[in-house]
Amino acid sequence: MLFKLMKELPWMFAIAGILWLIVVVIVYKNFKKRSGSFFAKHRTSIIAIIAAVVLTVTDIWLFVQYIPTHFRKEMQAEPATISEKEIAAELQPADSSAKPGSSGLKNDSVQTNIKKDSVEKVYTDNKTAIRFLSSTASEDIEAKNNNATSIFNASNGKITFIALIKNFHFENGLMQDHFNQPEYMNSAAFPKATFKGNIANFNASQLSVNGNYPVTATGNLTIHGVTKHVEAAGTLTVSGKNIHLKSNFKVHVQDYGVDGSEVADQLDITVTAAYQQP
Repeated sequence: MLFKLMKELPWMFAIAGILWLIVVVIVYKNFKKRSGSFFAKHRTSIIAIIAAVVLTVTDIWLFVQYIPTHFRKEMQAEPATISEKEIAAELQPADSSAKPGSSGLKNDSVQTNIKKDSVEKVYTDNKTAIRFLSSTASEDIEAKNNNATSIFNASNGKITFIALIKNFHFENGLMQDHFNQPEYMNSAAFPKATFKGNIANFNASQLSVNGNYPVTATGNLTIHGVTKHVEAAGTLTVSGKNIHLKSNFKVHVQDYGVDGSEVADQLDITVTAAYQQP
């Protein structure tokens, strides 16, 4: 991380280096003096050190706040959106044997019934929030994505999550750039992460009764082009026509072919989705 920061802000480090080089020279010259009290010999050293601290802090503050670099917190760009075509592609069964140009369905009446069923029983949340936290001895790294998409089938408990990697935002732009680069998440080659699974022992009748219901979702999580079977516990909350789903689980980034040398061994993931019944 230090080398990346030096690459992004070379002048900030150069100015700080020159300041402290001057301090070293002054301190060395004062040590060579053979007469006088300690304060008399090192008065200029003390003044130089105080001045260097103040100027170094000012140097860092100016570069971070006013110099256009990737290190300072930037205005966040408009989040990318997940198209209906992408959502449909993710919902398509993996073992589909449909011929090119066909719907993969036996006839139009079946397709109509599925669409009708989707309107009545399948709910989508395009503002699903995903947060991950990496806690290390040196720092906590946190990122948030408030524009993921979740599809919940209220008739059978099937659930899908789709998150665009570039929609994860960090406190500083340098870390966000690194997150998307080829040596880490490589969002250009692997633009999204997905989860496709089911709520185990799902009981559709619960959706008609207000309350908090502990649930467990099992399915396939795909990150960085690697798919792993995962199980995540959560809470399904029903309040009138509103359905909220919250889950917290851990992910080992190394399992998905991601270099985890700069983050904790496990990432703590929190997912929150809100659906509204018609």
